[in-house]
Amino acid sequence: MTNLETETWFPPLLFAKGKPQLFQGLDKSALQDILSHSVVKEYEGGKMLVQQGDDVWCIFILLEGHLRTFRSGKEGDEVTLRMLDQGESCMAATVFMGGNSPFAVEVTAKSRILEISATFVKNLVLKDSQFSINMLKTLATHYESAIDQVDNISIKTPFQRIGHYLLQKHIEQGANSMSFELSFKKATIASHLGMTPETFSRALKKIRKMGITVDGNKIRMSDAFALCHFCDLEIAKNCSQAGKENCPHCHF
Repeated sequence: MTNLETETWFPPLLFAKGKPQLFQGLDKSALQDILSHSVVKEYEGGKMLVQQGDDVWCIFILLEGHLRTFRSGKEGDEVTLRMLDQGESCMAATVFMGGNSPFAVEVTAKSRILEISATFVKNLVLKDSQFSINMLKTLATHYESAIDQVDNISIKTPFQRIGHYLLQKHIEQGANSMSFELSFKKATIASHLGMTPETFSRALKKIRKMGITVDGNKIRMSDAFALCHFCDLEIAKNCSQAGKENCPHCHF
């Protein structure tokens, strides 16, 4: 556990990829106030931070590593709700829902996590308008992500779901690149996309016929636009090449 008031390395680490959405536009004193009511902890992969049904005591912001949130059924079956990368947060909505957590939170790789007191967050929302706006934006982002997941599972075929997911990851890591890496195990991605590992493997075989090479977690493409067939409005708004002449598949 790290004391945030005495560690000088913390701000550069936290903001390595830009400030987390919850911290956008906050002045230095507001940030210091937040950090004084927070701790940084390091966890190994496989650590359960929250069990489904636990009390909610904090918001997690991922500084390094990876997390996933998931729900479990009575028979032990699981569905992965979110897969978190650096800078993302979880438990924001549950802090204000009351009651116990409706999902579990698991560390999937060695991670460093900022934990902000739930009581402090509730009080800060009442007194800091910028933080309140940031909280609303964060919840809206999570809501949009949930809608996208429901849309994928309900409307798209397994082949389309995987293509859509791979294109998202490609754009996040650089739309002009010829390769990118998956941050999570294939079984976790399959669960998030609402399919079994076997169905996931069969759909990946179809993806390979499009000039995509899958080598472990490394994805290589025959050209930078090989996955653009799966583009939609939600993906296009985050793509630097969308609508340009050198992107033959995007017309947004």
